[in-house]
Formats: sequence, C-alpha cells, structure tokens
Amino acid sequence: MSDQIFLREYRTNVDKKYVGFTPNGGSIKPVHIACGTFRCIYGGYNTTMNIKRMALVSDSKGNIPAGNELSTIYDSLLEKEAIEDGISEGSLDSLRNVMQKLLSADKGVYVVKGLKDGMISYSAGSKHFLTKPAMYEDTGEFIGGLLREYCPELSDYIKNTLEEGSDPISLLFKPILEDSMETFEKMRHEDIPAFKDQNESVKWFLNGIHESGSCLRKSFEKHPNTLTQLRLFNFYCIFQLIRYMAMLEAFYCGEAIRPILLDFTGLSPSQSSVARASEMSYTQMHKSINRFYAWGYAKQLEEAGLNKKELLKSETPAYEQNKKLSKAGKEELDALWGLAKERAEKAKTDDETRLIFGETMYDMLALEASSHPVNCLKTLGTASSILYPPDKMHPNKRFVLSQDLLEMLLRCCVEPGEILSGSEMRNRLWNRFGIIIGGSGFEMDKLQKSGMILQVDEDSLENNFVAFADNLEAMDFAEIMADGILQIRLGGAE
Repeated sequence: MSDQIFLREYRTNVDKKYVGFTPNGGSIKPVHIACGTFRCIYGGYNTTMNIKRMALVSDSKGNIPAGNELSTIYDSLLEKEAIEDGISEGSLDSLRNVMQKLLSADKGVYVVKGLKDGMISYSAGSKHFLTKPAMYEDTGEFIGGLLREYCPELSDYIKNTLEEGSDPISLLFKPILEDSMETFEKMRHEDIPAFKDQNESVKWFLNGIHESGSCLRKSFEKHPNTLTQLRLFNFYCIFQLIRYMAMLEAFYCGEAIRPILLDFTGLSPSQSSVARASEMSYTQMHKSINRFYAWGYAKQLEEAGLNKKELLKSETPAYEQNKKLSKAGKEELDALWGLAKERAEKAKTDDETRLIFGETMYDMLALEASSHPVNCLKTLGTASSILYPPDKMHPNKRFVLSQDLLEMLLRCCVEPGEILSGSEMRNRLWNRFGIIIGGSGFEMDKLQKSGMILQVDEDSLENNFVAFADNLEAMDFAEIMADGILQIRLGGAE
C-alpha cells in the first residue's frame, strides 16, 4: 500500500508550482494586497522601529508594548528635538492614538510582542511604511511581480510615487522617519509553468494587463492625489488577481475563458435576468477554480507515481501528519474517499482515476482547511466592492461595482483627452478585463461560448448597457448626444 496522502502538503505543492501564491480564506484584506504589491514594485522594505514605537500604542487588549510607554516616547522626542516646546504629554498621547487608527484603517495592524512585522500591514502610501513580508501578503507580491515584468510603465510610476512620500500620512510622520531599507527582489511568477510556456489565454491575459496598466498610468499623471491613485491602483490589482484565479483552468487545462458579467440593473436576481446571469458568471468562476485544483491534485498524484490500482487500495488522506480528527470528521472523510473509489472503479485510464481522486481531495480540503481558494476570491471581491451583496457569508454573489471600481475601470480603458464610443468601450472592457455588460451581439456570443446556461436575452443586456451609460453620465464621465450616441471621456477632451 502506498504512503498516506496528506492534503495540506498537496495543496501547498499545487499553490507553489502552478499558482504562485497561497489564496488564503476569510482573513485576507485589500491592505494585504497593497502592502505585498508595493514591496515587490519598490524592491525593498523599511526596517526602522520608529514608526512602530510612535504609532503602535497598544494591542487589541489595551496592553502597551515594552518601550512604547508614553513617557518613554515623549522623552525620546524631546531629546531628538522632534517635538516643539509646549506640546504636552496629553497632546502627544492623543496624536499617537490617531496615528494608530490611521495606519490600521484597514484593520491590518496587529500589535504583537516585540513589534514583529509578521502581522503588520500599514494603511499608508510611501516607502517608509513598507514592512518585511507579513501574513497574506504573498498574493500582492505575485501581482506586483507581474506588473514589474509586463507593465513596467505603471510599475515604475507607482515606485516613484512611493519614493516621493509627499502624501499627508508621510508628512505627518516626517519628524520620526528614517531610511533603513532592505532589498526585496522576489518575483513569484517567474517559475510558474503558465508564464514559462504561454498559451493563447495567458498571452491574452498579459496583454490586457499591459494595455490597461499603461492607460491607468497616463490617467494617474493627470490626477492630483497620490493616496487616491494608490487606492485605485490597489483595486486594479485585486481585480486582476480575481481574473487570474478564474483563468487558471484556461491556462492549464485549455478550457474557455469565463466572462465577468457586470450587473447595472439595480434589481434583485428574482426581478432581473441580468442579475441572475451575473450570479451564474460568478458561480462559473468558482467552479472553474474547483476544476483547476482537482487537475492540480491529479498532477501531484501522478508525480507521486500513484496509479488506479494503488489509489483504490489507498487509505483515507489526512489533512496533515499527526492531526487528530473527531469521530464524525473521520467518518465524513472516509465516506468521501469511499465514494471516490466507487467512481474510480469505472474509470478507464489512470489519468481519469487520478482526476476523480483529485476532485475528492479538493472537497476534503474544503472541509478541513481554514483557508480555501474560493473563500479568498469571495472575501477579496466583497471587501473591494466587486461582488454583491456585501455580506461576505452570502453564498450567491454577483458582479456589482462600486463607484470607485467603475472609475478604476474607466481610467484603465479611456486615456485623458480621449473620447470613446460605446462599442469601443465594450471592446476594451472585454480585451483588458474579460468584462461583459451588453449592448450588442458580441456579448451574447461570448456568454454562449463560455458554456453558461443562458437565461438572459439581448434586450435585457441592451438595457443593462443603457443603465451602465446612465451611471457614467451621472459620474460626469460620459455624455449621451442628441442622436443617442454615447461618448465616453475622462479628464476632459482636448
């Protein structure tokens, strides 16, 4: 009998070899993406303790870290002449509490013993607030590496913005800032097979990143607020990460690209066929992720040399070595593995057998692991206002964008001074983001080719595009001319 399969080890191997990061579950936040991306793009992180001593006043239980007492910090600032005469300890105490809330605005700062960086992801926008790798930030490092290689013009612009440090948060901390940078050169995508041997889906995805990123950089050059730029940039990174996860099946298994159908109807799925179809496009997306991981686990079983005969004799996998399960938990896993064996009895090839067991391993990991790829996608999409309803526990999501997300998409598709027609906008949204809205037969064709069971017609999609156009007009990004032609612009026509 072959050695027992440990599910956590298989998941780690698939993420490392084929994905490039670990899609963690419900605890990941947009700030984790930002910090990982900024560190990779800047190519370094700051090791100074000054910010932590000044701004990390207490942990979640109210405990003050050693060395961070108010009197200690106050005396240190006086000694360094970093505080004006006449400022009282009470005033400094109030300021420090504001600073902590400011840096933890996205709930990504956990004050732990020794003020270690492992659970600190600052809500800030310059090189001074880049810390060494922390939990959940590998996802941001991955997209940062892609941008450095495939859209260097946007990457270089963001790097220069981080270098300047002219934003209000950096200016607030200026009296205590110092450069103590360490180099960070990790590029998580370089050894991933999808990028080393690119198929047409990968090339299309990367071309979309290059075109959208280049357009976004031109828009940022006309934008006055660097913190707003970095916020929109982070939305861009999250959207591309969600696309990447949804396209893994197309990258490795040659399957169709799943379109993202945006819903602008403002109606519930029970009242709108477009809203129902948008729900279906999300469901397709997470089913595609399921199938990719089943394929990945099957490849790992093949590399382990396990064939049909050995798998049929194998014992039930465990999550990890020496982990004890409850009696009910063990019975549930045994039942799943037993069903897989029954299905595999009818399999005609070893590859078919391994895929059956790979699917079951994915289901078992969904029960055992605290983090899960689909949970990661849902959490990020909900937190960044890409998915709706906002309740992250709601099972049936659809693609409804906030105004900030819509602005980000426009800045990625329309250059400053440029005027686009509705049809040109539709083409760019598809080619740069895989987005469908409606308004022509083109969208219906893409939906049909994706394998979606269609419950929506062209008239409903046309009305969805009209609602999209109304949104743009309300945001002052478009104008509907007297002849009914939609003109989309950004930054004013020259």
